[in-house]
Amino acid sequence: MTTALSDATEHQAAARAALEAAVASPRHAYLLSGPRGAGKRRAARAFAAELLAGGASDPEDARRRALADPSPHPDLVWVAPPGTQHLVDEVRERVIHGAAYRPFEGARRVFVIEAAEAMGDESQNALLKTLEEPPPFAHLVLLSADPSGLLETVTSRCQPVRFVPLSPDAVEERLSEAALDAAPEERRAAARLCGGDAELARFLLTDGGRAL
Repeated sequence: MTTALSDATEHQAAARAALEAAVASPRHAYLLSGPRGAGKRRAARAFAAELLAGGASDPEDARRRALADPSPHPDLVWVAPPGTQHLVDEVRERVIHGAAYRPFEGARRVFVIEAAEAMGDESQNALLKTLEEPPPFAHLVLLSADPSGLLETVTSRCQPVRFVPLSPDAVEERLSEAALDAAPEERRAAARLCGGDAELARFLLTDGGRAL
């Protein structure tokens, strides 16, 4: 496993094992589920980079570009909701229609849908045909902190990869690595108050979070 994917799943043993197997033998669709701040987004980017590197003539260059955020790799499509909900037209254009086009380079295309539960029923139903009959070069990766918001017809067509809440020690380690302007005792307190959500822990170390 590459350093990027290994680092992204450092505190997620089950997810690491699942993604390691997926890199070796990729399927067409995955659902990375688990609480906010558990590392799904970082893991998805590293996983997408491995999928693209696996079908590239220059794997290291493909991996490097896919890992960049935002990524300049033409075969990595990353869709995040602009507000509380995904736009139907964006899902249709960037994912459903985009998946019909062959890769610009290499052998694969990867489509990541962040906060997949923010897709309305219309978007999810429109996505079903792509999930049921995907082109052989297309791989879909859905991220969700609340998979109950997804239709069963969507989740049943995805390979599940589950993330668990981070331990306080793991959150504190991430806060230390982020070099935030906070005393060690503040980082320790935030790590224990955040319920395993590293993003919430970072917020608790801001002025607004401290006031809360």
